[in-house]
Amino acid sequence: MLNRINDQINKEIMENELDANDWIHNELAWTLYWFVEFFNICFFKDQPVPIPALTFEKTRVNNLGYYRIGMNDWAVRDQINLNKLYINRPLWETLATLLHEMMHSFEYIYIPESDRTNSWYHKKAFRIKLASFGIFTNEKGCHVAIGDPFVHLLRQHGVTFNKIIQPGITIEIPPKNKKKGKSKLKKWTCGCTNVRVAIMDFRAKCLKCENEFRFV
Repeated sequence: MLNRINDQINKEIMENELDANDWIHNELAWTLYWFVEFFNICFFKDQPVPIPALTFEKTRVNNLGYYRIGMNDWAVRDQINLNKLYINRPLWETLATLLHEMMHSFEYIYIPESDRTNSWYHKKAFRIKLASFGIFTNEKGCHVAIGDPFVHLLRQHGVTFNKIIQPGITIEIPPKNKKKGKSKLKKWTCGCTNVRVAIMDFRAKCLKCENEFRFV
């Protein structure tokens, strides 16, 4: 009963996003929700994941997206957020992140608790399953390579890649330079301790080494 209620809530959120023609993310939402269903059919098959509540909130600069375990602040389950900072990436990259987060939904439904991702560490069961889709990750969950069937299926549906990828060939993804944060905190050091403060005229002395802090 509870699952049916959650599914209905997320379906209504989806319909609201798709109907919001004046919303800046409306066109992208149409594309992503279509691929949610497509990925369920092609990859998850007889073990589909629920329709997620897609959000596009701005989060920390080292995060491309996340799957919210349990309920979010509005008591909605199965939230997948795609970081607004990186929303203009090539579509295939965004879809790789979407499929990655759907995989997290899968593991919290179908994979035993002892074999699930723990904090930042992506366990073997997760990485093997995602690799079978054509997305290869390291233990931190960073995408290091892509290949078929992910590449083949996206190509068949009009998604272009910024590299020529031959059928059956896996290509490596070089580490990306993440956007820099806009924190006003500046680093100061005394030699034995580092601190970060928001003022430029910082004057202090370390009680441990008795050196004055200097701007780094």
